[in-house]
Amino acid sequence: MDSIKRWTLKWKHGEAEVQSLGGMLAPVRFDLGSGRSVSPMQVAWEDDGSQVGLMRALRGEWPCLPFGMVDAPANLPAELARHKADDGWVHGYGANHMWESVEQGDHSLTLRITYPKDSAIERLERTIEADPDAPALKVSLTVFARRDAVLPFALHPTFAVPVSGVEILACPFEAIHTYPVPQEPGVSRVIPNRSVASLQRIPTTQGPMDATCLPMVDKTEELLQIAGCEPPFVLRYVEQQADVFLDWNAEELPDALLWISNGGRAHKPWSGHHYAVGVEPANSFYDLGRVATPAANHPLADRKGLAFSAGQARTISYRLSALAL
Repeated sequence: MDSIKRWTLKWKHGEAEVQSLGGMLAPVRFDLGSGRSVSPMQVAWEDDGSQVGLMRALRGEWPCLPFGMVDAPANLPAELARHKADDGWVHGYGANHMWESVEQGDHSLTLRITYPKDSAIERLERTIEADPDAPALKVSLTVFARRDAVLPFALHPTFAVPVSGVEILACPFEAIHTYPVPQEPGVSRVIPNRSVASLQRIPTTQGPMDATCLPMVDKTEELLQIAGCEPPFVLRYVEQQADVFLDWNAEELPDALLWISNGGRAHKPWSGHHYAVGVEPANSFYDLGRVATPAANHPLADRKGLAFSAGQARTISYRLSALAL
């Protein structure tokens, strides 16, 4: 098993670490002035040799191409047509394998990963660049394709949920769609297959759930798709008195998947202690685009993914930043 390498970026307004596994970005510290700082990216656990793929050292933010599960939930509704994923890598080959450093400057780092020869994707290049004048990081992903393909795609920023709390200020949006089945069987409480208008009133088996204040009292795991999300997406860290912003191109990635991990997974390596919130800009049918296709009248039926063309590089850029309140 290859060892995990890590690189550090330091600049006037913060510090960030990037690892070779998945090209994952975390931890990140943004300095806000007057001795204050906020560290918004989640670090789930360190590599202890018990896990494989992206689960070895899950953390922070990384790109997912193709995005999503490779095994369909057993109880998917009949109106969703099932199909097989074209490989066995949850969230794509790049999320589960080692990236190599191509170039590191004073304020930037570029990584690269080459996909298997039978993949439609040839390689990915990822640059993390610190803003010398602000507590902010600009990240760009360039995709090189071997052949034309439309693939579910998402970014996977996962934010820390401290005991002191985080408020989900979110973004203007069109609708919120609940997952087609309980996201974690026997644990998830959100009622499947609903469209709702407020994060403060998500329907559950125990009444309305307020998804804007984390952590929640009751343990749970939930996945919602916020359709027509207009970035930036904003999270407020209460104790640190800081807002954290995630900004991206909504014309490419029209939605944000909201993954609420509130201690609901009792099995290892989660062990009932994982508290985080994923804000995942996406062009995908939930995380099911590789294994299921919705009916034509489903509100997310057109979320088929991004188009990649052979011989034509495509770059997706986004920005992570913080601001003191």
